Amino acid sequence: MIDFINVPHPNFTFHELYRLNVTSHEVLLWSSSIDLAERYQDYIDQPMKSNRVNELLFNCTSPWFGSYCQYSFEIDSNYSEIMSSVQPKVHIVDAITHCTCYVLLKCDRGAEPMCLDWREVCDGRIDCLNDGVDESQCFQLEINECNENEYRCHNGLCIPKKFWQDEYNEAECLDKSDLLYTVTCPDIYLGLNMFICEEYACRSDEGRFSCGDGECVEDFSECQNGRHLLLIESLSVQGNLSDNCWIAMVCLSKIVDHVNGVPCKQFLNLSQILSKLENCTYPIQFPIIPVLLGHVRFLYAPNQTSNINVELALVPDYVCYDEELCDFLTPTFRYGNLTCRNGYQIGLGSGVNVYDWKSIIDLIKPYFRGCSTRHDYNIVSAHSSLYVCKNSSKYISNHRLVDGIPDCVLNDDEEVLKLRCSLNHPYRFHCLNDYQCQSISLLRNICQSEQHNNFDQILFYEICDRAADSSPMIINGRNHSDETDCGNWPCSNVYTRCDDFWSCTYGDDEENCARQICNKGFLPCISTNNSKLICLPANLVGNGIIDCFGASDELQYCRETSGFGQTYRFYCQNDTKCVKQWQLCDGVKDCLWGDDENFCEHTSTQCEVSNFDNLSDVEYVLCRVGSKGRPSFSLKTASIYPPLAPTFYTGSTNDEWNEQYIKSSIDDSAFSDICKYGLHIYHQLGPGNISDLCFCPPIYYGDRCQYQNQRVSLTITMGFVQHNTINGIVITLIEQDNDRQEIHSYHQLTNPPKYRCGQPFNIYLLYSTRPKNTSKNYSVRIDAFDKESLVYLASWSLKISFTFLPVNRLAFFLTLPVYRTLHYNNCPLRCYKGTCMKFLNEERFFCRCYSGWSGAQCQIQIDCSNCSSNSICVGSIRNQPICVCPTGKFGTRCLLEQSCPINFCKNNGKCVVADDRMVDESFVCICPEAYFGTHCETIKRTIEVSLQNIEVPSYLYAYIYHGITSSQPTSRFVVLQKVKLFQNVITLYSMYRFYIVVLKIDISYYLAVLQQEPSDNISTTVGSAQRCAPFPELFNSEVLALPRIHRLKSYHIPCQSNVDLQCFIDESYICLCTVEHQTNCFLFDFNSSLVCTDDVYCENGGACLQDRPECPESILCACVDCFFGDRCQFYAKGIGLTLDDMLRYAIRPNITFNKQSTAIKLSAALTMVIFVVGWLNSIFAFSVFHRHTPRQVGSGIYLHVLSVVSCLVVTLLTMKLWFVVFTHIAQSTNRRILYGGCVFLEIVLKVSLHMSNWLNAFVALERM
Repeated sequence: MIDFINVPHPNFTFHELYRLNVTSHEVLLWSSSIDLAERYQDYIDQPMKSNRVNELLFNCTSPWFGSYCQYSFEIDSNYSEIMSSVQPKVHIVDAITHCTCYVLLKCDRGAEPMCLDWREVCDGRIDCLNDGVDESQCFQLEINECNENEYRCHNGLCIPKKFWQDEYNEAECLDKSDLLYTVTCPDIYLGLNMFICEEYACRSDEGRFSCGDGECVEDFSECQNGRHLLLIESLSVQGNLSDNCWIAMVCLSKIVDHVNGVPCKQFLNLSQILSKLENCTYPIQFPIIPVLLGHVRFLYAPNQTSNINVELALVPDYVCYDEELCDFLTPTFRYGNLTCRNGYQIGLGSGVNVYDWKSIIDLIKPYFRGCSTRHDYNIVSAHSSLYVCKNSSKYISNHRLVDGIPDCVLNDDEEVLKLRCSLNHPYRFHCLNDYQCQSISLLRNICQSEQHNNFDQILFYEICDRAADSSPMIINGRNHSDETDCGNWPCSNVYTRCDDFWSCTYGDDEENCARQICNKGFLPCISTNNSKLICLPANLVGNGIIDCFGASDELQYCRETSGFGQTYRFYCQNDTKCVKQWQLCDGVKDCLWGDDENFCEHTSTQCEVSNFDNLSDVEYVLCRVGSKGRPSFSLKTASIYPPLAPTFYTGSTNDEWNEQYIKSSIDDSAFSDICKYGLHIYHQLGPGNISDLCFCPPIYYGDRCQYQNQRVSLTITMGFVQHNTINGIVITLIEQDNDRQEIHSYHQLTNPPKYRCGQPFNIYLLYSTRPKNTSKNYSVRIDAFDKESLVYLASWSLKISFTFLPVNRLAFFLTLPVYRTLHYNNCPLRCYKGTCMKFLNEERFFCRCYSGWSGAQCQIQIDCSNCSSNSICVGSIRNQPICVCPTGKFGTRCLLEQSCPINFCKNNGKCVVADDRMVDESFVCICPEAYFGTHCETIKRTIEVSLQNIEVPSYLYAYIYHGITSSQPTSRFVVLQKVKLFQNVITLYSMYRFYIVVLKIDISYYLAVLQQEPSDNISTTVGSAQRCAPFPELFNSEVLALPRIHRLKSYHIPCQSNVDLQCFIDESYICLCTVEHQTNCFLFDFNSSLVCTDDVYCENGGACLQDRPECPESILCACVDCFFGDRCQFYAKGIGLTLDDMLRYAIRPNITFNKQSTAIKLSAALTMVIFVVGWLNSIFAFSVFHRHTPRQVGSGIYLHVLSVVSCLVVTLLTMKLWFVVFTHIAQSTNRRILYGGCVFLEIVLKVSLHMSNWLNAFVALERM
């Protein structure tokens, strides 16, 4: 705790600080506010005109901060520690803590202290007893349908299809139905990303209770934050019951175990409690409010209280419900306005013993799952997307059919087999060998068959391994599988050798592999007849009859009975069970007859591989059975290319570059109980007068952050096609129902290239009033700018549907364009002070207003004088302008400067400001191609490829494999490389060490690198010998006519018959020839599209190509004829080639001139010769025609002028060449220099050339 003695803080006037040369940056270091620092900077900029001369500024003493040093945190810590204090505790509590309420909807919960949580709106159950207002409009979600490019969440909301099961594992659906796994909330490992849990509502059809912090539990289960205690306390209220009756009901129903602090056991031990129950007026309604779904109530009318077992929970005699909502239930008892059934009809018969309150609820809950939540289905019954439950009036969406959760009382929504595949829902998946079309909300492992029938995806080492990995398939009247037609398959290969499984008839593949117990052709075996070690002849191995303990002679048996893809296991004699290796000799008899332990001389980890040398022959033979596993992809016998010379890597010492995640520990004691959610601070009101204050996050409000806010929660994921620009994004929440288009709230993002590309930005937008006006229409508008030039790029609009929801969840994938969107001449709108534009994501026009104007037609003038002169004003909120700052500026008025530290980025990396809030790690480095790391401090691995006897392509793809898993090479990344004119040596860069590099040149594939161990830097040569031949070139027509699964059995033949063959390809494999002239194949996706998903980069019909679907590192354009340029933006017809066109692709960036290609050096040398000769010629010509006599005729005058123009032409030509060379070498050249050179040199040179041509023409005319 901090000392609250009134610490004096030095204060100065702005004028005094100005005379002391104090900067606004130093003012921020004094823990002052950004607004105050901006006001001081405004004074510095114009000290003679400002009226802020006497405004005070305080130099705050730690830990105080604020404009008047009036605030202090409870803990004197850094930013991360302070922010971690607002995270919830992650453990079960026995008291009610940190529960918040949604009070912007008038809801009667029946009894205090229970209040509404925003997640309980449209949760499929009535929570508000005042006409069920929390569910009154929610059927709009049930009938909602999404567009083709959207994914329909299970709750009916829509998100872009691109986000479905995205790689960053964040849910864009409010109910997280776009994820196939469960996110536990609250979770300490989520760090400060509370958005994941705060924007999560329980699925409406799962019938779970919302804990108010993203956690969903079964009814009356425990919440970590104790919110379940609020529900129990509400149900336990006394109402109009007498004290004795109330105590008896509370304790006998087991709803709580204490009454007014007295344990219920103390009351139950008194015999009078049952007699007191007899004195109650029957029937007793307890609890006094509904116990389930907002309408299910309990009535108690016990006949003989003496028969009540106080150790059990007292079950109700009648269960009452809303007859209209549950029209499939026939009432048997009515009490007042209550419709009821006997308890034994609802699962509470006399033979049922329950011990707690939750068990009672669990028993009755299934009987009411078919109840509706509304009474007016007749107005939507004709909707085509609905299914009506049998024997009920309940309607559900077709999307809820066959989703694993019964919604109808007869479970018919899960049994409509005919509808499963006829619904045409794009996100249902089809099980192999089955007609079922399952909902994507179910896990994919529900498909019955564990074998895969897709022969195109079978792993190469699974073929002919004497164990079936695929179901037989009849093709052309014959059965085919991975184990048929194996005559051409070598039984001894890299995957079968020394694997303890006889793949060869006489065990040749196991020779000289392990301890030699038997001669060749005999298998060591513990006989099932006499339990002795014998040598089993080869003809008895694999014959389907078990002769050995553990089925060591029939290993395929345990694999087949245990599921595919698993390890071979020890077979239990006279049992149907197979046990794992670690269960052998562990002292526990897992087999029925204990044969997994009978042969062991010792126990405890005896069958571990590390202990094999100490085993007896009997133990060794049987332990080896359990250690047999599936093979994994191997390069042990790979034919290395190129042959390796010793290489030295000067970069990072780590084999792999792994992003480091720092998880700060959280001290629960720092979590303040004063603020529900938010930062607890101390507020100094005056000398000795300190009060508590809460700084609330946007989702909460109130003096203790105890109320939940209405909001738009927006997730934006950005994709980029250019990595060298910095973009500013302005996101506004706009009211659409009037011409003013009032902005309710806004958010600005500064998004540098590559930084967080493809990762989501989570943003809150708030409404200007509480509660919001649900009759209004709202939308979110997104505007993008180039931060360096402040050029407007484009706009997008997102409609907000279902305004009755407390939280409107939106998700959007934003692809930022390279160039500015053009305005439209045929626009239907009249824009007074603006330009007519069209939103990029929808066919709708809008007026983009000039700075200082706003409104639907840019008709309203706004005051933008507070924005700095080098910023732009894009709107106004609460009479304050919204300013977009250029790079290096920040603050609401863009008056403050922010720059990167000196030498923050190494190796010519470009430093940009990633977070203008000036928190830790706010700077990011954009590294040159050859470097990576936080500060561009690590050099990448290089792969230098020389092309021999191959026509140089305009571009190529390099597939680099830097990891190998159990099944095949993985961790592949693709490099898209543009090849320059006459370039025969190509340099590729990789952050990781690599095993395999495959090049795709035009339509051919080449094996550039193949190493058994991962490599660093390497030089290789690629020619026709490294071409991977397509399989039709290697097989005759007879083999090619075979089904693919049959043809695969012949894949060893090409490597055996052609010793120079390095690789070949088929529809699904890249196959490598080993040093043993056998074949080793791995799956390769030849059909993956590398065409840009959003073609906003290439112009004039150019084909856009990229190296990866999301966040590409390389993008290039394949131009059509007559167009050229990085984006096909130039048209060459009728103009001819320019110097830029001839040289741009031959110049190697960031390489000194001495190391440039020969073509560049020859061009420079030739230009210098032309320069010298041209100057000499011009000097001689000028000296001749400068005399009076030659100029007496017209041609002499023309030649005199021509000598000067010719001198100018060769001078400009030389300047142009060196300008092109050096600006392409130094790609970081200032944009103004590039523009100036383009305007001056290009124009003057062309004018001079045309003048020279005209002067030569005049000379010719004179001589005629």
